[in-house]
Amino acid sequence: MKNRYRAIVETILIVILIVVIGAVWITASGNRAKNEEAEMLNQAKLVLYEGPKTLRDATAEDLAAAPETDRDFSLLHCTDTTVTVNGQDCYVYDTNVNHSRTWTNNYLPLISRTPVTYFSFEGAVKIQVTVPDRTLDSVKISPVSYGIEPQIDRENHTVTFVITEPDTYTLTFDGSPERALHIFAYPPEENTVDPEDENVIYIGPGEWNIENIMLEDGDTLYVSGGAVVHGIINANYAKDITVMGRGIIDGSQFAGWKGVSASIPLKFDHCENVKISDLIVLNANAWVCQAFDSQNGVIDGIKIISPRPNGDGITLQSCQNYEVKNCFVRSWDDSLVVKNYDGNSRNISFTNMQLWTDLAQSMEVGYETNKGEQPDAEMSDISFRNITVLNNFHKPVISVHNADDALVHDITFENITVENEEIGSGDGDEMPYLIDINIAQNTNWSSTKERGQIQNITIKNVEVLSGREVQSRIKGFDAEHMVDGVTIENLKILGKEITDFEEGDFLIDGQTTQNLSISYTK
Repeated sequence: MKNRYRAIVETILIVILIVVIGAVWITASGNRAKNEEAEMLNQAKLVLYEGPKTLRDATAEDLAAAPETDRDFSLLHCTDTTVTVNGQDCYVYDTNVNHSRTWTNNYLPLISRTPVTYFSFEGAVKIQVTVPDRTLDSVKISPVSYGIEPQIDRENHTVTFVITEPDTYTLTFDGSPERALHIFAYPPEENTVDPEDENVIYIGPGEWNIENIMLEDGDTLYVSGGAVVHGIINANYAKDITVMGRGIIDGSQFAGWKGVSASIPLKFDHCENVKISDLIVLNANAWVCQAFDSQNGVIDGIKIISPRPNGDGITLQSCQNYEVKNCFVRSWDDSLVVKNYDGNSRNISFTNMQLWTDLAQSMEVGYETNKGEQPDAEMSDISFRNITVLNNFHKPVISVHNADDALVHDITFENITVENEEIGSGDGDEMPYLIDINIAQNTNWSSTKERGQIQNITIKNVEVLSGREVQSRIKGFDAEHMVDGVTIENLKILGKEITDFEEGDFLIDGQTTQNLSISYTK
């Protein structure tokens, strides 16, 4: 009996010893992880940009959804959302956004607001966001591909997380797009400018009213972090231009264009060798970044939030050899669009982009494919690769449209992730398709009497993570004006691997299409 009791006691002691050792090991591991994180944060290179002290603090009245004529539309200092980076306060702006999903003929939809902040870093930084007015039942950090799981303190209304990669991060609170926080986390600036260089236009920190900056051959415009420029940047028939910096171009002081007068923040027509990088563009009175009849351009790392009607993000019209990469676009019209207005469009790429499309389409070729009614109009070699669509609320995510007589061919969409789509919201039920490939005669967009062709469209590795079940469409015009050659590979919708057109709920006009294929091979 004594041996039995002794064995029990020894077993209990061994269990206690194991538990103690385990607790010590867990504590040590936790301390080691904390120490490693602290060391990593201490080694980070961080640059913060203080906003202009002249910007007014936003009030509750400023946050009310209203037409731009009924409240202050200015860029403001945010007061209901605070952000610290490695314990240091980061300036937060309050800019305008548009949650309306219906076109308004008077150009005066209800405009809301959302917070925006930015900084530069290298290494790792810990971000803490405080939102006193949020319950924080849920917090989504996009892109979700990073797999960031934040620490949520509901009692103190804080969200804390660490990032190691420069990128745009968007926080959506409690499952609503309202008051989502956009964080533009830049890499360190590599290129510097000499403010004394006669070819450099240097704009330092602060608030500036410069209605129109006209650039000429060889000019470099640098807008430094912490600057807010109320104005626009243009060039015509110019070459070898650089526009760069971490400042903000703000259009809130321009009245909405209402179909009459567009003040385009970044407009480069008939230009060659233009490079635009890193600027933040807010509150444009119409579309935001335009190149027309231009060649050999690079648009790299710009950030766009446009809330007004016709607020297309990046629109390239009759351009050749353009590279668009590493940008964030939130728009109240098409986010990325390529059109033919005069000459042909050729060799255009969009790569490593994040999109949030409040109205219209995320990625579109067309509808205008020969607005200038030129002979032998053509749009070719256009690609959209490595694109994350955070939200699409209205019309197609992917579209190739031909409303004129052009030949549209060799268009590629590859590695597209759609985190959330609610296609068909508002009046989006006029075009409620995930993918839309269509030749049409349209009273709004057609310029030529004859129709054209769409050929060789590739759609590969597209996944929709959440949203509505919606259809897609492939439709030509007639037997002479067809959609010829569409290859779809590895399309996954709401967890379903699409192996045939019926399973993907495609509407296909067999009389005006040919050489269509769909497969799932992963």
